[in-house]
Amino acid sequence: DSMMRRIRKSLIKGLILGTVFIISIILFSNVMSKDLAEKLTDMEDPTLPVLYMEISDILVNPMYGNTDEMQAAFYRECITPLSTKREMTLAVDAKGNTIRSISYRVTSADGKETIEDRKLGKLKESNGYIKAEFALENRILMDQEYMLCFIVDYGAEEPVYYYTRIVQRAGLNTSQYLNFVRDFYEKCMSKETASGLTQYIEPDEQVTNTSYTRINIHSSYDQLTWGSLSPKITVKAVPSIKEINATTCSISQNYEISAQDGDGNTEYYYVEEFYRMRYSQSRVMLLDFERSAQQYFDANLPVLTSQGLNLGVVDTDISYTTNQNADIVAFVQNGELWSYNRSANKAAHVFGFRGDFSGEGADTRRTNQNHDIKIIKVEESGDIDFVVYGYMNCGEHEGSTGVSVCHYSTERNVTEELVFIPGSTSAEFLQDDVNKLTYVNQSDRLYLLMENHLFHVDIPNKTYEIVLENITPECLAVSRSQSSIAWMDQMDVYGSSSLTFMDLETGEQSEVKAPEGEKIKVLGFMNEDLLYGYARDADIVADSAGNVTFAMYRVLIQNFEGEIIKEYSQDGVWVSDVILQEGLAELCRIQRVGDAYVAVNSENIMNNLQSSEETVSIHLSVTERKGTTVALDFTKKAQSKKILLVEADYVELQESVTVAIEIPESDHSLYYIYAGGRLYGTESRVNLAIQTADAAAGVVLNSSQQYIWERGNKQDKALIQLTEVPEAVQAATLDENALSQALEENYEVLNLTGCTLDSVLYQVSEGRAVVALTPEGKSVAIVGYDMYNTILCNPETRETYYYGINDSTALFEGAGNVFISYIETLESKRNG
Repeated sequence: DSMMRRIRKSLIKGLILGTVFIISIILFSNVMSKDLAEKLTDMEDPTLPVLYMEISDILVNPMYGNTDEMQAAFYRECITPLSTKREMTLAVDAKGNTIRSISYRVTSADGKETIEDRKLGKLKESNGYIKAEFALENRILMDQEYMLCFIVDYGAEEPVYYYTRIVQRAGLNTSQYLNFVRDFYEKCMSKETASGLTQYIEPDEQVTNTSYTRINIHSSYDQLTWGSLSPKITVKAVPSIKEINATTCSISQNYEISAQDGDGNTEYYYVEEFYRMRYSQSRVMLLDFERSAQQYFDANLPVLTSQGLNLGVVDTDISYTTNQNADIVAFVQNGELWSYNRSANKAAHVFGFRGDFSGEGADTRRTNQNHDIKIIKVEESGDIDFVVYGYMNCGEHEGSTGVSVCHYSTERNVTEELVFIPGSTSAEFLQDDVNKLTYVNQSDRLYLLMENHLFHVDIPNKTYEIVLENITPECLAVSRSQSSIAWMDQMDVYGSSSLTFMDLETGEQSEVKAPEGEKIKVLGFMNEDLLYGYARDADIVADSAGNVTFAMYRVLIQNFEGEIIKEYSQDGVWVSDVILQEGLAELCRIQRVGDAYVAVNSENIMNNLQSSEETVSIHLSVTERKGTTVALDFTKKAQSKKILLVEADYVELQESVTVAIEIPESDHSLYYIYAGGRLYGTESRVNLAIQTADAAAGVVLNSSQQYIWERGNKQDKALIQLTEVPEAVQAATLDENALSQALEENYEVLNLTGCTLDSVLYQVSEGRAVVALTPEGKSVAIVGYDMYNTILCNPETRETYYYGINDSTALFEGAGNVFISYIETLESKRNG
């Protein structure tokens, strides 16, 4: 028996070992066959030419090539001012290509009307550039923006497209602004040459002068001039004109610098600057200035600390994600994705267009940061799912703007693209959408917001479907993890009777209905729980200008299973709005006094934060040379002083992974806010857009790319002849719907309620009267102003009269600053 047992044990052990051996052979052969089937490569070099405009012998407005035509209404990278002769100079950096021909096309700002379409004549070489001097042959309207597209044939199968807006304006001081910006940033590099800059800055003792990532006009002189960092410019700045009018000019630019640490190691930094200026009395005045320097991560530098990894000079809100065990962290720095394994003390450069191309002669096509990376998840093994979105600098999709979903295998040290979704808006619009909602679930299903439509993409099968069309932005809420969303079914902020709650991990949906005679409103998420409120129809009140108070008698927090976690209601008190913070909701409360609602003290409700297993944390420290630096601290100690650095290979695509999404035309009219040289936000209500732009010193445009409002571009005085004011406006109609019907399709009505008198006078400055409410419940039309008065029109007698500015401000504030105006549509202008 004992002999038989030993024989059986030996047989079983042999079978187990044999099975393990066979499985190992299969797994190994699978890995080998996968590696053999895959062709691995480095990031391909960029190939497209770069275009510039030349103004007063200064290169401006760098334009990077687009392999697809873009939607004009969503492309506002730069603007080129034209003289009354409509002359321009184009400069082409061919980057080794043979430029066969260049054509140009001028369209209306919304791209719907072509003004001119021609081929450029003689191209000549000058100082390493191919240049073309030309003038528009057709007349264009003064002070009206147009889109200029260059179509370049450089020998490839398809041409490449480059865009700049153009505007013809008189009396601009463009060259003075450009020279000021160049002198300013160059002089900041040396304390000896920078002393004259003190007249332009406004140091504030309340500003903390420790970080190079956030410098502004109120920073100290020492901080402005780089303290003791002692940097050198390695890649020069080329200014990009963002806005320019008769009063102000805004310019953005980026460049690279290097600095030496105490041991002689070279660090590289990417610097972005924004200038807002006014030209007055033969000199440039600096209104706003912002600078952000972000250090490139370099694992060859001494970045290890006893607790973790020193990322250097970067923003404190740097994007990073860990695995559950918190010994592997993925982080995004300057448009590159890195991974660091604390246990193995290994850093991997997972994705980046830049490569190892710092210093003199660096290719700006590689360092262009018109893209970003979003980490979806880090698995226990260290594998990473991530999304690259925006403009693709080089590689497989060079010149495309889109969304690329990728997977990094740490075992094979390989990055593979799973799906690519091209877009036709500018990178900043696409980034705005992706930041709002992009989620990849465990089943490899991508949920993506694009141009106010929600799409579901099946990554393995390369198919897609529309989950939700024509989303009103205020009617959609997304949780912090972006794995849960909710929307109001009727897409009406104040008139929805039900909402849908969706778990993007499972695809399941649940519905919440308002009782009969009530409406429901999505208020947002606290952790992964939904916050919403009910209001009785009788408590939803609109004023004479159509501004709505949505008075909620009941506010609830509910999880996906339908369980009510918290609830707030109080007799005689309503909630008009909710301000969400981390695990906290501030309820803005109101009470009824007669026929009106009056604000009372707010109240907070809490939702306990879910415990996080993540133990990697941000650690800040301040040094004399670099100011505030950011480190990622681990609980595990470092094992050595030298990091093992690996560079990920890229899988060369054998077949297309592109999913071309057909995007329906949106029904919604949105207002776009631009400030600080970028898309600052979008709003469906023009008054909120203007208030936001006012606080950010920006501008507001409508969907047709018409200027609705500009900070600082109001004339000192204006007077509109009554013959130029539509009859319904002379009659001081304050009913938004009635005014809209009276003006028909020729005009877009602008509800400016809540804006200041000073800001609404911009409309008058542009030749558009404003209807205003007085405390007596009557209305007047504002048809003019000067430094001391407004000029008002009595709607009954049609007589105009002067009213002091201060008295006017108090008068209209007393009625709640209820204003309404209008703008002639671009379609009407074209037909006219």
